[in-house]
Amino acid sequence: MATYTDEQLQDAASKLREIYDVQTRSERLRTARRFGYESKPESRLRIYRRLTRGKAKPFSRFPATEFLNDYVLRFDQDVLQNDGDEMVLNGKVPPYSFVQNMLIVSSVMFVVRDDGDFTTFNTEVNRNPLKVGRDKINLDPMKLLSAYQERVREKFMVRPEEGYDLIAVAFNMRGARLLARTYGTEVPDPDKADYGAAFLPTKARYVDDKRQPFIREKPTFRPFPKARQERIVRYVNRAYPQLKRSGRL
Repeated sequence: MATYTDEQLQDAASKLREIYDVQTRSERLRTARRFGYESKPESRLRIYRRLTRGKAKPFSRFPATEFLNDYVLRFDQDVLQNDGDEMVLNGKVPPYSFVQNMLIVSSVMFVVRDDGDFTTFNTEVNRNPLKVGRDKINLDPMKLLSAYQERVREKFMVRPEEGYDLIAVAFNMRGARLLARTYGTEVPDPDKADYGAAFLPTKARYVDDKRQPFIREKPTFRPFPKARQERIVRYVNRAYPQLKRSGRL
């Protein structure tokens, strides 16, 4: 039996989530059977879905940077690869669900044009929780990430006379250094810059009327059953590239 590292299992769980999300009902039933589940269809579907959904702990703050590209360019920029579609998200899918309303906070670097010259400054781009109706909570992190991507795209639409002529955005230090080098400028306050994004709960926990700090713990994926672990990982490693080539992912 093959032995997998936690990183390999996390990667397989993330890819399995992507596979599940594009499959039809009949494909999900067949996949669950490949994993060795022979129960009634609805039971198989529930088991398969649970395999693709880890859980975040309540009142925990955890990273979102890993789901973002290093940088994004405005559609009219062609000096680097990530241009044309203003793709903020890198295609990775969180293999977990929220357990409470969450928002995204991020510290980023803007590259702006001022009288023909390029300059940079550090700022924040945040996205509030999604509204899905009264007393309903959206627990899908991908929907919040997609909304964050739209928020960044909105920043590119600000007219220069209304604020700034935004050219590019960096989401981590690697992207900031690349953009600074490309546009002939500098990373502002590099020793103090703390670029990145995080999922943050909208409500805090209180003990004796004192606000408690958020738990800094990344969600764990739902562990694959050991007896089925190898067949699940092998399936993911085979099916994921095929779905990528077909354009379904």
